Amino acid sequence: MIVGVLLLAVFLAFAVMMYMRWVPALIAIPAMTVAMAIVARLDPAQIGSIVVNGASSLASVYVAVIFGALLGRVTMDTGIARALVNLAAEYGGERPMLLALGMCAIVALLFTSLSGLGAIIMVGSIVLPILMTTGVPRTIAATLFLLAFALGFIFNIVNWKFYTQFFAVAPEQMTHYALVLAAIDALALVAYAIVAFRRERGYATWAVRARDDEAAPRVPAIALATPVLPLVLYYALHLDPTIAFILAALFGVLVTRPRRAIPTLVAAAIRGVEDVAPAILLFIGIGMLLTATRTPQFAAALAPFAGPWIRNPVAYVAIFGLLSPLALYRGPLNPFGVGIAIFTVLLASHALPPVIIVAAVMAVVQVQNVCDPTNTANVWVANFTGVSIETIARRTLLWQVGVATLASLAVVLFGGRLFGVRVFASIAPPAYADALAPQPGFTAPPEAAQHIAVDDDRTALGQVAARAVIGQLDAAGYHAFALHADPDASGCASKAYAAYLFVSATTFKLLEGTDLDVGLRLEDCGGWIVQEWHDHATAHGETTPSNARALALAGVARLRAWALRRPRHATELFTHGIASAPGDAPTYFYALFKTVDGYMRAYVRAGGPAYDAGLRTNDIVNKLDGKFWWEYGTFQTQARAYDGKPHGFEVERDGRTYDIQLGAPYAPPAQPG
Repeated sequence: MIVGVLLLAVFLAFAVMMYMRWVPALIAIPAMTVAMAIVARLDPAQIGSIVVNGASSLASVYVAVIFGALLGRVTMDTGIARALVNLAAEYGGERPMLLALGMCAIVALLFTSLSGLGAIIMVGSIVLPILMTTGVPRTIAATLFLLAFALGFIFNIVNWKFYTQFFAVAPEQMTHYALVLAAIDALALVAYAIVAFRRERGYATWAVRARDDEAAPRVPAIALATPVLPLVLYYALHLDPTIAFILAALFGVLVTRPRRAIPTLVAAAIRGVEDVAPAILLFIGIGMLLTATRTPQFAAALAPFAGPWIRNPVAYVAIFGLLSPLALYRGPLNPFGVGIAIFTVLLASHALPPVIIVAAVMAVVQVQNVCDPTNTANVWVANFTGVSIETIARRTLLWQVGVATLASLAVVLFGGRLFGVRVFASIAPPAYADALAPQPGFTAPPEAAQHIAVDDDRTALGQVAARAVIGQLDAAGYHAFALHADPDASGCASKAYAAYLFVSATTFKLLEGTDLDVGLRLEDCGGWIVQEWHDHATAHGETTPSNARALALAGVARLRAWALRRPRHATELFTHGIASAPGDAPTYFYALFKTVDGYMRAYVRAGGPAYDAGLRTNDIVNKLDGKFWWEYGTFQTQARAYDGKPHGFEVERDGRTYDIQLGAPYAPPAQPG
């Protein structure tokens, strides 16, 4: 607890420095990371690893940012952006509000792929003069421009690359929520425009006249699809953002300036990197912070500050909706400043599913993007339009807080439908309420007795070996049949087999020739591994089907020998689907294992006591009996799966967190008199 308090103190100290603008975020965040690592008692080697590995951990995001800036410069330099704006102005005519909304649509469209202050200046320099010289009051022009920018930024591909890389969520998990957030934001924008035009009377009295050399070059109509092309490639064809940006940039220059394609791309690349250099440095610091908070020392120290209280639906709406103004002035909810530490701690502590943290970030960003007086974009827009930056914040704050609150409320009320997961159990729809209810099927039905499902690894030799196994088992008096199945996916109540046998065939190139290994893995009807055998032989040439058949028959002989040595277990397995016998220790039929990614995971027999309690295979185990598993140690944690005690778990599955308490274990019936 003391270490956690000290970490919080370090965080607050750097938060104040960023808030007071004594130190910029791109320097403060990596410095805060190193300071917190020292407080968390990480050794110098670990700190060095955090700096080196963290700096490159978000490399794919940096690349996407750079190529996004390249596309932005191509869109501007070729005249595509100006052509889109002029198109909206042409159809807007003399109706200022209609023109303003049309311009908002174009600005939102552009910023789905553009990013950075350079893009703000380029687009704003075109859009804002048109608005202010056609009867749109300067205050409305400034605020609508920022509102439209924030609307388009919901779908900005660079942002989504950051979300998927940093929070490890899939784009498909965020799509429905993004559409809901965009709908809320668009309605707020239109409502604001209606109210503002009715109240505003101070119409623009000055204009910024475009110079002759700034006149929009003629571009073919097909070129206007350039800003939309990355969206199609990313969302529809699932291409990586970097590839989507490159293809869109190539398309843009080839349809507008085919003879100057190379110079245009080179100039756009150089100027694009200049535009996003600060963002790249910021992401380097964020990567260091993420790497640091993934260490067990950080997670254990910060866990008390990101506990179950955050899962309360009222707390979620209050913090990320009503208190979203805390994202202003580089405040504690600003995800591109102080707030990244808070969101990283939430991620590392598993206090909320990652996709729900992303939803919170996207909600508060709607306030930060539009209202924050410390944004360079806001400062530029305020100076260009002659409107004070405080006026912009005052005019838009309540509207954007409303957007963030409604978005957070949508997560709470419709999280199951939006994300496909149950988020807040206290108000979950009935369809999710019984998702972890006990399911019948611990033993196989009577008609499945002596039936063995034989699966194979779908290789040619594996299929040959499986057919040989089926024939040999049939000859031994069993009813064997081929079946591709996952016995671990459900209980045994309706299965046509009492035992499952997986047959694999693997070849290895050796100096002596080709080694063929045929394996037989015997499982019960619920997917619990009972025994496994492997036989192999080396051939001087290529292995043949006859080699596979011979090794498969040897494996069946091993299986039958096991059945003779363990008659009670074999009888129970092939009759009732569970390999148990009187005298066996009580068990919950689960095991714990640590994977290469550092997580402790569960392996669970379908239909067993642990399965009925809610535990599932591949669940990530965060806590065991109220403590993080690493507080016990890897071996000690794994050993607890076999002590027959009713342990409690906090596990994560598909972005959702569950608290699971084991009940009574299974104990084999006593041997009759």
